[in-house]
Amino acid sequence: MIKLITAQEFPSYTAPKSRQAAFVYQYMQPFMQLGSWHVISNLQTETMLLEVDGILLPVTKNETQYQNSYVTSLFTHYITYAKEEINIVKLKWGKAFLFLLLKILGRISKAAKINQVIIVNNFMLSTNLYSPLSKEQYQNILAFLTRCFPYHLIMFRSLNEDYNKKEIDILTSLHCQKLMSRRVYLLKKENIKSIHRKNLRKDQKLIEKNHYRFTKASEEDVADVKYFYDSLYLEKYSKLNPQFTEIFYKNIIKYNLFDIYMLKQETLSKGVCGLFSAGGGITAPIFGYSPAAPREEGLYRVLSLWGIDLINRGSHLKINFSSGVSDFKRCRGALGTTEYSLIFYRHLPLYRKFFWKGFCCFINHLVLPMMIWKKY
Repeated sequence: MIKLITAQEFPSYTAPKSRQAAFVYQYMQPFMQLGSWHVISNLQTETMLLEVDGILLPVTKNETQYQNSYVTSLFTHYITYAKEEINIVKLKWGKAFLFLLLKILGRISKAAKINQVIIVNNFMLSTNLYSPLSKEQYQNILAFLTRCFPYHLIMFRSLNEDYNKKEIDILTSLHCQKLMSRRVYLLKKENIKSIHRKNLRKDQKLIEKNHYRFTKASEEDVADVKYFYDSLYLEKYSKLNPQFTEIFYKNIIKYNLFDIYMLKQETLSKGVCGLFSAGGGITAPIFGYSPAAPREEGLYRVLSLWGIDLINRGSHLKINFSSGVSDFKRCRGALGTTEYSLIFYRHLPLYRKFFWKGFCCFINHLVLPMMIWKKY
């Protein structure tokens, strides 16, 4: 059984009685009731729920919205973000050519309606995690959504060959195309060598040296959580990252949807690490610290210990360190892998099929090898 629940239908909808469905229902409640922009301020998207045999999946629907965060906008992900990166990276040559190339690609992308997309299982975070579904269920999802939205690309974000091989194999067998998204870093016990453990021990010693401790976040910490995340992910990195509002943080803390920990030094909050787990995987979409802190305090290093801490406690969760700060993560045993989106476009008009076939070829066979070569 498969059905779609819109924001208008949400007040009268009763979710399936399972832990997975209850989590998704509560997570999506403010999005469905208030609108996405009240929860993530740089996100204009229509949110829905897809119920598949008692499993609940968050779904987003977009048309244009070129100013959105990359979590719903392919234009932002592949065009706007690339322009930012070109400005950040010190290129000796070719910057003007790359900007011209992106300008042309941007115009073509808009003409091909790149943002007209339905994203399945989209939690609107940097990394989505997947509950297990069968091939028949994925087949039913694609058939159902292409009937409901015949002019929208169907997309599944945040899949990699290490942790999501089953999903990728199923979706490619159903004629979905792999589209490179980014490089991410995964932490596995068997990949942590002695040199990595030496670096990790140095990080762990900072806790004792600086009298740090971790405490579970409460609703009183919402302002600090937002400040720390914004300072790192928006001010230091990019405003194209999701701009979570206090409504978002209050919801996940009140209902204990994420494991959010405050890094404390005596009574002073120094940083935050928020862990999202689902389907046997775990990642940290909420992460940040005080920008005024001296580097020798090692706040980033201490907050990043969540992965090795899980391994030391015997956890079997699949640890995803997401993207960025690649040298730091490699020096602590994380290995880089390619994250893909799986897209389905066989039902689209012919000119959009040609666009997506060419776009995938360009990204997968030209951009991806360059990213691997540059060790992103």
